[in-house]
Amino acid sequence: MTGYASDTILVGDFSLDAEIKSVNSKSFDLKIYLPEYMTFMENDIRQLVSKQIARGSIVLKIKAKHNDEASSNFTLNNEVLNTAIDEIKTIEQKCDEKNIQFSPLTVLDFFSVKGVWEENKISQTDTVESKSVMLDKLPELIKKFIETRRIEGQGLEAILLEKLSSIMEFVKEIDKILPDRSRHLKKNFKIALDKIINEQNQVDENRLEQEVALLVIKQDIQEELDRLKVHITSMQDLVNSSKVVGKKLDFLSQELNREVNTICSKSQYSDLTKLGIEMKTLVDQFREQVQNVE
Repeated sequence: MTGYASDTILVGDFSLDAEIKSVNSKSFDLKIYLPEYMTFMENDIRQLVSKQIARGSIVLKIKAKHNDEASSNFTLNNEVLNTAIDEIKTIEQKCDEKNIQFSPLTVLDFFSVKGVWEENKISQTDTVESKSVMLDKLPELIKKFIETRRIEGQGLEAILLEKLSSIMEFVKEIDKILPDRSRHLKKNFKIALDKIINEQNQVDENRLEQEVALLVIKQDIQEELDRLKVHITSMQDLVNSSKVVGKKLDFLSQELNREVNTICSKSQYSDLTKLGIEMKTLVDQFREQVQNVE
């Protein structure tokens, strides 16, 4: 299930821009991106998130920036800059001595020299305060994030219930045509067996009826229909539940698919085959949507 929330948290002279978002996933996967000085608290943050979120591909990003807009997050290191300039002058002189053309440098060329620009360090006080404030404020951010997923979940709940209701309607339609299918199967089986017996010049009407009855029993789908009804009712209860039900729904949707496949394979009746194919389409759509449920 997708979700998103963000917040800005003030810590001393710095502010922390926190963002959490998720995309659909069968399992739980959490990626955390922190400023270098905050990496020591990753395990604490991971535990905090995993206690409240059970499913989805989650990304949590925290960025630190100086509160004073006039201040930069970087400081010019004059010592490194002067050393770089002196070295460049030496190289330029060597090039002149050997008649090697030396392209003039610009100020921008010095920006790429490692160490010329240094990221402002966070004070030890701000580091300690960051952990305290972040672990205090993060639950509220997670709460907002969960709320966005809950709102999406309400729409998803309606879709799932509609799919289950439609699947149940197909089950009822199949129930209605079972007597006609049974007569159709008996007729076809009897014709086939009559042909075999006539070719052997032997006719045993009692044995013929027994064989036909056995063949019809083997093709019976009442058990599959009964299990479908039970599974659908169970899933309707799960969808209406406020608990974490994603994995249970995923399992039961696989069972739905198995029962529908069995019905289609046993069909041997065009009306049943049509209903079975339409029902399988709905089951596939339901299974796809279930992947979004926590």
